[in-house]
Amino acid sequence: MILSVIGVAAITGVVPSTTSPRKNGMALAESAIRAEITNCALCGTVESIRTVEVRDEAGGGLGGGLAAAAIGKDGSTTIVGTDGTAASGSEIGTSVKKRYAHRVTVRMDDGSYRTVSLSSPPALAVGDKVRVVEGKLVRT
Repeated sequence: MILSVIGVAAITGVVPSTTSPRKNGMALAESAIRAEITNCALCGTVESIRTVEVRDEAGGGLGGGLAAAAIGKDGSTTIVGTDGTAASGSEIGTSVKKRYAHRVTVRMDDGSYRTVSLSSPPALAVGDKVRVVEGKLVRT
């Protein structure tokens, strides 16, 4: 008789059991909280890494301002900048510094994409889990 009372109490939820709706509801809430903690708004996966050439113009061909221009006997033009740099007429506007940037595309956990441009090659590979923090990538 005592066992019957305990059995009825367990079925109705008066006595906690492993199949109690209260416990299952609590487990669902706990798993939702855990999922929320692990779901990071700054986190994602490296989708691609590309190296691109970036051209920086160096002041239109001269490092500084225009100081003087001279026309030679043969009709050539030489322009001297205020910092002492000189350029012939054909070089003006063509002085371009080449540098390389490393573009890392990250697929964020929310499904969006972000591209981060780095000046040095990243120590990352496609598929790595990362966090985007202030324009930098941190491996997670």
